[in-house]
Parts: sequence; C-alpha cells; structure tokens
Amino acid sequence: MSDVEKRMTTLGSNRRVYSRRSLRVGFTLIELLVVIATIAILAAILFPVFSRAREKARQISCLSNLRQSAAAVGQYVQDYDEAFPMSVYLALNASAQPCALTMLGAIEPYIKNRQIYQCPSEPRALNVDAAFSALGLPGGECGGFEFGSYMFNYAVFEDGDLPPVLKRVPPIRLPEIQFPTETGMNYDGNLTAHNPQNCGFNLFDSPVQGRHMDFASVNFVDGHAKVYKVRESGCSGLNINGQTIRQWCVAVAGAVLVAIFR
Repeated sequence: MSDVEKRMTTLGSNRRVYSRRSLRVGFTLIELLVVIATIAILAAILFPVFSRAREKARQISCLSNLRQSAAAVGQYVQDYDEAFPMSVYLALNASAQPCALTMLGAIEPYIKNRQIYQCPSEPRALNVDAAFSALGLPGGECGGFEFGSYMFNYAVFEDGDLPPVLKRVPPIRLPEIQFPTETGMNYDGNLTAHNPQNCGFNLFDSPVQGRHMDFASVNFVDGHAKVYKVRESGCSGLNINGQTIRQWCVAVAGAVLVAIFR
C-alpha cells in the first residue's frame, strides 16, 4: 500500500471514530427528566426559605419604623409637659376647611419622613386622608396623610373632639403610665368601619394585623419595639376604607385575647 493510500485509510478511520463519538454528545430523555425533577424539588425547598428571609427583612424594617416613631412620641411628650398627643381631633387646614388632625400629624415635626408610617409588608393598609373625607370632613386628614399601616393604643393616645363621632377626653400624661415597658403605643394594625355583624367591629376600632408570618410589630412607651405572636380568629370585616381585613388574636399567658385596643 502506498503512503497516500495509508494516509487516506487513517483519515477515514479517524472520521469514523469522531462520528461515533459525536453521537454520544447530549442527554437522553430520562437524564433530562431527572435533572428537571431535581431542580423542581430544590425550588420547592428553597423558595419558601427565600420568602421567609424576605419577610424577616421586612419585619426588621417594620420594627425600625416603630422604634423611630416611639422616639418621636418621646420627644413630643418632653416638649408638651409630659402629655401624649391626642389620637385625633377636629381642626382647620390652611384653606379653613374642617379636617382631622391625627397623632401622625402631631409627631411629624420629629420624624419628617412619612414612609416611617408604612409597614413594608403592607404599606397601603389604610388611606387615612380618604377615610376622614368619607366621614364628611372636606379637609380629610389635616396634614394630607394618605397611606399608613400602624394604629395607636387609645389608652395612651386619648380621643380629641371630633363631633359627632368622638368627644374630647383629657390627654394622658407620662406619670400616669404605670408600666411603660409593657404599655404598647403603635402596632401593625388597621382602622375599622362600623360593621358589628363582622367580628363585632365598631367605627374606629383598631385591630392588630399579623403581617409578618403570624407576628405583629409593637412599640412601647419606654421606646423599645418587639414582635408578638398572633393568630387568625377566622373572622373578617371591613376597614374604614371599605376593604376586607382579617381579625387576629394575641396569645397572652395561655389565653387568646381579641386585640382591639379601644
């Protein structure tokens, strides 16, 4: 056999080997199905973990908001002879329109950042301005506050004069708070409309809301903030904007209490 014929034979043999090898490149259908199933299983395991991690981050941000609002209330109390701001009272805005001045407006000079009033897990839980406009006040909320997520403990922030709904009660002063480390001020909550057939809700009840994986954030008179374990009661009603909200309960010392701080 000549050298040319030998080279041609070797080249043909190499091509056949290369061709056989090229047929083995890639996955079989079974292998692809195994890979897909493995990815699906990992996703089912990891996605809830990532979801909980994101919610935990939002909970931390929520607690930070409440610590800042607690500090603002503390500054207000020091500036006003140890008196806490009223929850709400009738006033006039710059256009001489009747409006509701809320505790939010009272402490705003000490915060100057309205996002602090919004929980990251439900930043538009309540439209405060629209709520008071719907109650017949042309000026709505005096400061034009729109969306908020936190409610107040009305045993700390007493009612002002808001006829015909509320009658003024003297403000609470700091020395009257016997247990400042245990007395909550602001918390994850909502404001209800009058629908007693649903959870017994009355106008301006302020039920707690479990926004953080069955936990609610709360701040206290002494300035600290923490979370409380809550559970759904199975009942739902309407907030003051006509939106459906669920009722949550707080477990305290083995008992379950409906958390309407009114």
